[in-house]
Amino acid sequence: MDDGRSYTRFDVIRHGEHELGHVICGVTDPALSETGWQQLARQCRTLTDLGHDWDVVLTSPRKRCSQFAHHFGESTGIECREHHGFAEVDFGAWEALSFQQINERFPGQWQQWIGNPEISAPHGGESYGSFLSRVHEAMSEVIKAHRGKRILLFAHAGVMRAIFCSTFDLKPSSLSLFSVPYACHSRISVYHHADFADWFQLDVHNSSGT
Repeated sequence: MDDGRSYTRFDVIRHGEHELGHVICGVTDPALSETGWQQLARQCRTLTDLGHDWDVVLTSPRKRCSQFAHHFGESTGIECREHHGFAEVDFGAWEALSFQQINERFPGQWQQWIGNPEISAPHGGESYGSFLSRVHEAMSEVIKAHRGKRILLFAHAGVMRAIFCSTFDLKPSSLSLFSVPYACHSRISVYHHADFADWFQLDVHNSSGT
């Protein structure tokens, strides 16, 4: 039910450092490292100290997002719900490999995919087109269900880039334009008007300052 607001506020925070270090993780599901937990705690404390609060907390089902998200929900008294639409892209044969290992085992494939992610996934995992569609559907569903609310999502770098591509009608090749470090915070305002399509505005990106 619309509570009278003309916009929905959508905050998204990338997970912190995880236990596997600097390797590619999509469906691979490591927990947060101690440093990663501290990164998220610091980011959320900064936002709450600035007076921000939320009506809804959502999270990717992956542990590097969901463990902290559930903790945050419990500590703030906000129910936290997992949404599989915001899980990271499946990197197939690249899973749990470092960039160096990918370049050694699959020469040129990473660069090819980043430059043209609309091609068939060279890693044998999820195509970027399917991934974009999945994230777009999840965003649309959440905004419709929580219109006029303040939403906080814990997700992944790939998901954040997919949200930008989807909501701002960018080319898939634009995904590499956005730096998304650990605990990166971005905010999108979704403005609603009865006679027009929703209008999306990027208010903040990478407010972690890193």
